[in-house]
Amino acid sequence: MKPSAIISLACVLLFLLNVPRVESSRPQGLGAGHHAPGQGHHPGHDGGHQNDQPDPDYNGYSFYVFGDSFADNGNLLKKYPNSELTRQWYPPYQASGRFSNLLVQSDFIAMLLGQPASPPAHRQTRGVGPVGMNFAAGGSGVYDVPGTPTLARQVHTFNKLVKDGDIKQEHLDGQSLALIAVDGNDYARVRANASSLADIESFVETVVEEIEANVVRLQNIGVKKVLVNNLFPLGCAPSLTRRTGYSGCDEEANQDAALHNHLLFNQLTFSRINGMDGVLLLDLDAAFSRIVGPSPDADMVNLFPNRLVPCCDSWLYTAYCGQVDPDTDGPLYRVCDNPDSHFFWDEMNPTQVGWEAVMGQLEGPIREFLGLIT
Repeated sequence: MKPSAIISLACVLLFLLNVPRVESSRPQGLGAGHHAPGQGHHPGHDGGHQNDQPDPDYNGYSFYVFGDSFADNGNLLKKYPNSELTRQWYPPYQASGRFSNLLVQSDFIAMLLGQPASPPAHRQTRGVGPVGMNFAAGGSGVYDVPGTPTLARQVHTFNKLVKDGDIKQEHLDGQSLALIAVDGNDYARVRANASSLADIESFVETVVEEIEANVVRLQNIGVKKVLVNNLFPLGCAPSLTRRTGYSGCDEEANQDAALHNHLLFNQLTFSRINGMDGVLLLDLDAAFSRIVGPSPDADMVNLFPNRLVPCCDSWLYTAYCGQVDPDTDGPLYRVCDNPDSHFFWDEMNPTQVGWEAVMGQLEGPIREFLGLIT
């Protein structure tokens, strides 16, 4: 690793160590909000948020993050006992609210912008400074899931902060960037609930249309540029490869992801033809496939000898990383000795080194899109 990279990661570690620990069916339409109209300032003013914005003199891109566990940095509050949506505050996670052993996608994008890590989580922050804010929440997607806000609700919360003046219009009018990281939660049960290929195609079309609608909504609010994830090969996630002993990917799930990506590309291309500019589709499919796909790059196989096996694996087929016995609090999972040899941290999310390998492939297109070529 280069000395500059080591220094950057050291700064990130210091930053994260100072993050406070907080105690504690149809698509959701754009008009459905997280807070009631006229409620006033956002909930951070009630004392539940512990974190003020760093670096008020920052003059780069204001960065606003939406989506799921690929981008969440602490928007699902800590509760006891832990659950699948709150485990990120407990061992073996690093208690920073992230679904990884340290950094996630939003952190790497923020570092490209000159920030030390992802902008502060909305649920932990008083005030919105020039660096932006993170609204992403693990488990989120287009459809409602108990305990986590949908993509549309996250965007509505952002819109309310803009209307209330908590997010200054000048931060949007200058250099502003959003990330939409919707990475497959909606498809967790699609094959179980669909009775035909037409049902699956209709479901995927709805998900894609909602993602595109939220891109339009963000641009109408004033965000200048938007990054949108496509889907990684879902069938290569440990949650699905576990049934084969992590020996191969689930092709049906990969077909669902491929259909999603095809429709999303077409939808965003059609919108661009009709005047919607300022959107970059991040090709997670290609970046992940070079590592965990059926025909991975040789150098990635060498980098990740355990590319399909998660570092944190549950003892039981139905359990998850971080789950504990309700009677003894004993772990129902095991953690590997060397996370850097594993691409996946848990049953869905990459390790920090995994994210570094993915974002290293996407850094060039992002820099070019944002005019950050050096």
